[in-house]
Amino acid sequence: MTVKKYKSGLTVIVERNAALRSVTAGIMVGAGSAYETPENNGISHFIEHMQFKGTDKRTAENIVSEFDRAGSVYNAFTGKEYTCYYFKSIDEKVRDCFDVLADLYLNSTFNAAELDRERKVIIEEINMSKDEPDGVCYDVLYKSAFGANSLGMEILGTKDNVSRFCKADILDYKKRNYIASNTVVAFVGNITESAATDLVEEYMGELTAAPYAAPPALLPQPFLSGYGEFIRDYEQSEISIAYPSFALGDDRSATQSALDCILGNGMSSRLFQRLREKMGLVYSVYTSPWLGKTNGMFSVCANVNACNIESSLGAIKNEIDALCADGVTDDETEKAKMQLKVTALFGKENPMNYMLALMRRRVILGTDYNLDELLKKIERITSNDINALARELFAAPATIAYAGKKPPVAVDKAYYNG
Repeated sequence: MTVKKYKSGLTVIVERNAALRSVTAGIMVGAGSAYETPENNGISHFIEHMQFKGTDKRTAENIVSEFDRAGSVYNAFTGKEYTCYYFKSIDEKVRDCFDVLADLYLNSTFNAAELDRERKVIIEEINMSKDEPDGVCYDVLYKSAFGANSLGMEILGTKDNVSRFCKADILDYKKRNYIASNTVVAFVGNITESAATDLVEEYMGELTAAPYAAPPALLPQPFLSGYGEFIRDYEQSEISIAYPSFALGDDRSATQSALDCILGNGMSSRLFQRLREKMGLVYSVYTSPWLGKTNGMFSVCANVNACNIESSLGAIKNEIDALCADGVTDDETEKAKMQLKVTALFGKENPMNYMLALMRRRVILGTDYNLDELLKKIERITSNDINALARELFAAPATIAYAGKKPPVAVDKAYYNG
């Protein structure tokens, strides 16, 4: 892997793999809902949509037509802390596709008619997002954990905001966030460093030559213990129980991943074996660590019929209590370490996943993703490390979120009394 950083702050990462005949390329910017306010919540996602709606030299139809003519896979997504635009193409079509990607990133015109059309699309996306209990529970969980702070706001934003966003709002937000020092470009596949940097300098010269400007700051946000719910007549309900964790740069992140494997990640995990295989209470139950720039959260999630809520919550709490009281075994630790090693190594063999890992680390922390160093950290994990971390994490008051039918018992009380 090679990394080039320009005086402007723009970073280009290239991971060459000559065994491939494809290249996966992306542009990631440190702009997501965590950088928004209640007044502009949803604008990061709105911009992501609008970037594909026309530039000075391409219409919206031209953009997708040129990608399709190259046979590429292309898309974009918005998260809490970043937005990413990407494509995957055969190696001989990289120049054509990167020309389009850089153009839409830098030169979108935000035509008024396109704005009005797309806001209707996004409002429909907001409506559709309420149809899936797991996605709704995710939003309720973050709102319960972070309240009115930006991490508690939904990525899609509010209908009121989406209805009134105008070109001036977009340009103001882009001016502050879509800057060179807040942008990372990455290439993974059959491309050399010189070929990749030539493309960046040719099609993104505006950013390579820009004066340095400090990227937007994101401060730690308090984790709140509480309960939130969204009541709707879903066939299945979703429950999430979250505990405050730590930020991405913490040295214990690999240890937390091992805890994740043991407690709830996979069919041999304690929660899956207890709640699904032995008790038949749920279809799915899993743990989900989230590590961001300034905050982290470790959550347990279950998809459950409303009539099984109390039993499921009691079983989850019993498993967590047992883990904290008795600890994990050395055999569990070694199995988790092997799972983490394999996941890391398999991840490098998936160009899209590896590219996203490279960019995410650089955007959030300003450091490089180092696979060899990660493998060394995994190897050093001990059962004592996992036990100490588990007892620290689960000692904190939890935040609970629920999405589903009106429950027969108070969900938060059922958990704490379980």
